[in-house]
Amino acid sequence: MERKEFISILGIGAGSIIISSCLGACGKSDGPTPGPTPGPGGKVDFTVDVSTNADLNSKGWTILNSIIIAKSGSSYIALSGVCTHQQNSMTYNAATNTFPCSQQDAAHGSVFNANGVKINGPATSNLQKYSTTLSGNTLRVFEA
Repeated sequence: MERKEFISILGIGAGSIIISSCLGACGKSDGPTPGPTPGPGGKVDFTVDVSTNADLNSKGWTILNSIIIAKSGSSYIALSGVCTHQQNSMTYNAATNTFPCSQQDAAHGSVFNANGVKINGPATSNLQKYSTTLSGNTLRVFEA
């Protein structure tokens, strides 16, 4: 086999792998959103120490167990941390008390209110909201 032929075959093989990977990634669409891992009894129920959580203390929000937890005033909001459009992670905007998808380009841009209701974007369904209770520095996030 000549060097030129070898390089040509190698390039075609590498190109095929790259194209296959790209096409597979483009297959995401609206569909079932992967949810958080349920605890005992099949429902979400976990605690977090808000005094030691670095993200809550620096950014005002964090994602734990696929749930976004945000501090809003003196209370906490807990919603599904995965956008219902194409399963990208959520963020929190304290100035507007909203939850925008982390992908904010022309094809994305979903935004949800503090109750998880879609207020903008291509998402077709709301985020699941979870209950929270604060006892001292321990925040409980759970499904009622």
